[in-house]
Amino acid sequence: CDWSSDVCSSDLVVILDADGTVMTTLNPVGAVIWNALDGERDAAALAAGLVAQFDGVAVDELEADIVEFVESLVEAKLVESD
Repeated sequence: CDWSSDVCSSDLVVILDADGTVMTTLNPVGAVIWNALDGERDAAALAAGLVAQFDGVAVDELEADIVEFVESLVEAKLVESD
């Protein structure tokens, strides 16, 4: 696509808060994790399922990154956690 100076990517994910007033753009790694969030699997299960997509990343490192990412989403009120 060609939108003047905008960068277009199939990995782009933009999240709006519940009020539709705050927009958050995720990087490609955040987009992969966001798309995998299903409310069923915990961070360990998500990491185990996604680790093959990330070269050179250990499953425990990815799990820690997922926990941190989800905590940031909860703090921003973009998702709810039990």
